[in-house]
Amino acid sequence: MKEIHLLGKKIILDRSKVLLDYKPGPDWQNYWMPMGGHWEYQDGCLIGTEAGNKGGILFSKEAFDTNVMLTFTVSTVLPATRDLNAVFCAHWDQETDYLGESYVCGLNGWYEHKSGIERNNIGTSNLYATTSHYQYEPGTEVRICCGAIDGHCFMLVDDCMVSELIDPVPIKGGHVGFSPYCTKLRIKDIEIREIYYEPFVQTYEAEF
Repeated sequence: MKEIHLLGKKIILDRSKVLLDYKPGPDWQNYWMPMGGHWEYQDGCLIGTEAGNKGGILFSKEAFDTNVMLTFTVSTVLPATRDLNAVFCAHWDQETDYLGESYVCGLNGWYEHKSGIERNNIGTSNLYATTSHYQYEPGTEVRICCGAIDGHCFMLVDDCMVSELIDPVPIKGGHVGFSPYCTKLRIKDIEIREIYYEPFVQTYEAEF
């Protein structure tokens, strides 16, 4: 895949600078900060576990002030089946000691095996784009790509667009990371890129 087509925008991957290309190893805490849940390294993967009805959170050590995208390979660790979640433009709320203003995307979530994107506002959410049409097979590996261009959020799974969400009041900057919500995930082959995009003019031609 060389380009990602969004509504009105075209991300050009060859011109999107790689900021981190990381295969998990024993040095993982040099790059990532556990903020919630239990995190460990096993056999080339990061394993994230959260048994409670909340999100375990792993943040990138670096916060980004530019538009970035996060790509990674992930699966649930059976018998866990749900909430393969990532976060971007993510901030931590010191008062609640939990995820603050952030975008969250995921598969098999929202209590009814939905997939999509939401804006998290200090423990609550008021902006969603979800679907029940994408069905994840628990235990299988998928490649997720997600991010935002000034509030224009997107999530692809195995190069297929699953969700877009345009936030009229965008979150600026922040960390990227992962969030197993009451589940257990295996994560590997992580890449962060600074997004380069161009306007994408889209028009219809008459079909009849």
